[in-house]
Amino acid sequence: MVLKIVRTVWPVMLTYVAIGAPCGMIMGQTGMEPWMVFALSSTFVTGSGQFMICNLWLAGVPAPSIIASVAAISSRFALYSASIAPHLKNASKRQTLAVAATLTEEAYGISLAKLIEGEDWGPRESFVLNVILIATWGVSCTMGAIVGAVVDVPIAIAAFVCTSLFICLLFSQRLSRGNVVAAVSGAVSVAACKFLGLANIAVPASVVVGIAIALACDAVFDGRGARDAR
Repeated sequence: MVLKIVRTVWPVMLTYVAIGAPCGMIMGQTGMEPWMVFALSSTFVTGSGQFMICNLWLAGVPAPSIIASVAAISSRFALYSASIAPHLKNASKRQTLAVAATLTEEAYGISLAKLIEGEDWGPRESFVLNVILIATWGVSCTMGAIVGAVVDVPIAIAAFVCTSLFICLLFSQRLSRGNVVAAVSGAVSVAACKFLGLANIAVPASVVVGIAIALACDAVFDGRGARDAR
C-alpha cells in the first residue's frame, strides 16, 4: 500500500523538498536547532504559516500578532476537514479524526479526488498519504536548517522566499471580483496600518479587513443580481 501511495504522490514530495529546504533555512535563522525544526515541521504542517512565523519573528513582530496571523491563514484546514468528512462516513471516529488532524493541502486534494472517483481508497490510504507528506516536509525543513547552518544565507534573501510564495499564491487564484477586492483591500490595510504606526497588527488586521470587505462586496452584488432577475 505504501509503495502504491508513493507512486501516486512522488511529484508532491519533490515539491515539498523544493519548498521545505528554504523554509528550514529561515527557521534556522531564527535560532532554532535542527531537532526543533523537525519537531515543529512534523506537528504544525501549514507551509505558508511556517514561513510567516519565521519572517514575522525576524521582523520583530510581537508573538500575539504572529499567533493571530498564522491562525487566520490556517483556518482553511477546518474547511478541508469538514468537506472530506462526508466521504469517510463509513470510517470510525478515530480514523476520521486521524485523517482530519494530519491533512495538508496537497493530501486533501489527492484524497478527496480519489474518494469522489470511487477508487480503492479509504481512511487508511488517506492517513498513510498524510504521514508520508508530513514526513517529507519535516525532513526537508530539517535538511534546510542543517545546510543553512553550514552555508551563511543572508536573511534578506531567505526572507524573500515567503514573499515570493505569497505572490505565487496570489497569482494562482481565480480572477474574480471577490479575490481582487480582498487583495486590494488587504494591501491598502497593511499600508494604512504602517502609516498610522500600527505595524504590529498590520498583518492580522489586513486579513480580517480583506475578507470582510470581499464578503460584503459579494453580498451587495449578489443582492443586486437577484433583484435584477426579478
